[in-house]
Amino acid sequence: MILHDFTYEWDGKSNAGNPPISWWPGAYRVRIIRLGGKDEDIHYLFPVAVLLKSVKTGAVMNTSLKNYIHNFAEHLSKAYDLDIAKTLWVELRDKVRIAHLNPDRKLTEKTLFSFSWREARPNELDMIAPYIQDL
Repeated sequence: MILHDFTYEWDGKSNAGNPPISWWPGAYRVRIIRLGGKDEDIHYLFPVAVLLKSVKTGAVMNTSLKNYIHNFAEHLSKAYDLDIAKTLWVELRDKVRIAHLNPDRKLTEKTLFSFSWREARPNELDMIAPYIQDL
């Protein structure tokens, strides 16, 4: 089930003392989906997936989330009440990649995230296939 479908844009500037997603402007098409229905007896480890596809709305907007996924995830999680660690972060490019974010609370009081990327597995591709047809 699609929960939200929108384009998220940032200008690369700090607003109200909060750092931007990246210091370069960018834009992504974002589709937040719930995996499975509420009535099902199946409980997913990642009940929500965020599908991301880069869109270029200006001449300089070509920023990849490869190195900024943790910042992007924090912005979206606050705005849409998502649990970063229990969300499947999917970037649609030439290959479908999954970001795995791990909270690391050892350094400061603010939660920092380490992250890694991997290619999507066949079962994950099957699960999100109906939602990426028109992206």
